[in-house]
Amino acid sequence: MKMFRGWGIVAAAHVLLALAFGGAYSFGAFFEGIQVHFGAGRFPVASLFAVTALLYYTVGAFSGALADRFALRAVVGAGVVLLAAGFALASLASSLSALFVLFGLFAGCGVGLIYVPAVVAVQRWFVRLRSRALGLALAGTGVGTFAAPLIAGWLQQRLGWQATMQWFAFGIALLGLAAAFSLVGQPVDQGLSPDGDGPVVGMAAPATGVGLVEAVAQPRFWWFFMAIGLGSVSLFAALVHIASHGRGLGMESTASHGLIALIGMGNVLGRPVLGALGDRFGPLRLLLALAAALAALHLLWGLATGWAAMALFALLFGAAHGGCIALYPAVAALWFGTRRLGAILGALYVSVGLAAVVGASASGWVFDYTGSYAAAIAASGVLALLAMATLAGAARKASAGRAFPSSSFSAS
Repeated sequence: MKMFRGWGIVAAAHVLLALAFGGAYSFGAFFEGIQVHFGAGRFPVASLFAVTALLYYTVGAFSGALADRFALRAVVGAGVVLLAAGFALASLASSLSALFVLFGLFAGCGVGLIYVPAVVAVQRWFVRLRSRALGLALAGTGVGTFAAPLIAGWLQQRLGWQATMQWFAFGIALLGLAAAFSLVGQPVDQGLSPDGDGPVVGMAAPATGVGLVEAVAQPRFWWFFMAIGLGSVSLFAALVHIASHGRGLGMESTASHGLIALIGMGNVLGRPVLGALGDRFGPLRLLLALAAALAALHLLWGLATGWAAMALFALLFGAAHGGCIALYPAVAALWFGTRRLGAILGALYVSVGLAAVVGASASGWVFDYTGSYAAAIAASGVLALLAMATLAGAARKASAGRAFPSSSFSAS
């Protein structure tokens, strides 16, 4: 029996997200090398990541709309080229300000052109199995987050951070372009129906849902925007600073970089498993449970004093965040439909870029000012609690509005 082409789209999206976010989220492994090379504090170096993340989620607001209207391969392929160029050019930077421009601009735009279009492609190919397919595709982020810091740490010990960035640029270009050109925007282009339900007979079912302007006019959009942003602050605080935090607790470099990798491992395990559970129990119900778990995990983070406790936190934290990220698009499709889902997701994910500024930069400032991450961890936990409450508010607003039928898919 021939495999449904949609699973090939999932595999391509998995690779692209592994490369994009493996590169972006490996920044914590480069943190110490950049800090020492330029003689900078933790706040300015963390701000480099924050600016880059803000840019790629802002660009995602536009790339989602581009994916709704233009060739998916062209949009994603351009993103791969820009991301690879960002790493290559950053390795040549002569100052921290030049690194801001070269890495921030190129890598930020590159990730922004990859992320939302790849997610939208998967959404278009699946309906009944949407949460499962998204979980498998988005597990690529976890694979990248697991592998990239370990690879970066190993290469830096032998080659230095500049040469390591050059090898990253080569790998991103080689694997990313191959994956980008294997994408097909929607099943109707191949004469197929979503989920492999057979060939299209007659006219394809029209997509249902609201446009971006209609979506942002609804209160539930802004409640959901705030919930995603508040819940994402802790992700960036951990990804950028957990290795430095581990070194402060007396861990060796390999062990501290391994904490970033364990967040990625948790993502790998959490996204497909929790995504599949979202199909069974409902994405919104499961998302509320995971938001509560994230808030509770901050207690473990704040009390951890050794590698074992930090490793347990990193693994569970990665799984919970991975499940949330896998379920955000499914909830958005439920509330707003799929007709202009790319543009709507892109707009929602601007909140994640804002969260990166708070999670990465503010945590670095807190450490530079107090000499400890304790206050930053506590504040992150409070914001996670607020995220749970805000998500509940979004659900209440949604219950008063219209939910779109699960059989809809994007045909535009």
